[in-house]
Amino acid sequence: MTEEQIFQATRKVYALYGAFFKAVAQELGMEKTLALHVRAHEEQGVTSAKSLKEKMGDEKFDLQKLGSVLQQSNLSVGIASELAHATSESALFSNSRCPMYDGYRMGGLNDETAEALCQKGAPAKLGAMLKQIDPGITYRLKHYRTKPEEACEEEISHA
Repeated sequence: MTEEQIFQATRKVYALYGAFFKAVAQELGMEKTLALHVRAHEEQGVTSAKSLKEKMGDEKFDLQKLGSVLQQSNLSVGIASELAHATSESALFSNSRCPMYDGYRMGGLNDETAEALCQKGAPAKLGAMLKQIDPGITYRLKHYRTKPEEACEEEISHA
C-alpha cells in the first residue's frame, strides 16, 4: 500500500470509530464514554507493549531507538510523523498529517470531542505501553493542533 492508501484506510476506520463514539456518548453520556475510551486505550497499550519489545530487540534500550521505533509505528498507520528531536533523555515527534484527526471529524465529532479523544486516548495507550517497557519513561501529548494545518507534538522522556 502507498502512504496515501494507508492514510485513507486508517482515516475511514477512525471515521467509523468517531461515529460509534458519538452514538455511545448520546446513550451513556460523554463522561462515561470517555472513561471507556481511556480504558480501551490502556488495554491496547498493554497489549501493544509485547510487539514494541520485539521491535526493540535485544539491543541496549535507549530513547533514541525507542523514538525511531515509535515513529515507524506512526508512519505505519498513516500519520505523517517526523522525529524532530531525539537524545538519550527524550524524543519529540511532530505529526503533521493525522488520519485520526481527519477521521474523527468525518465521523461527525466536533473539534472539542475529537481533541478530548486524543488528549485522553494517546496518553492512556502510550503511557500503559511504555510502563510495560520501562516504568521510568513517560509520554505526553505536548501540543494538540488547534487547526488542521498545524502539527501535533508528542514527547517521550525519562521521568
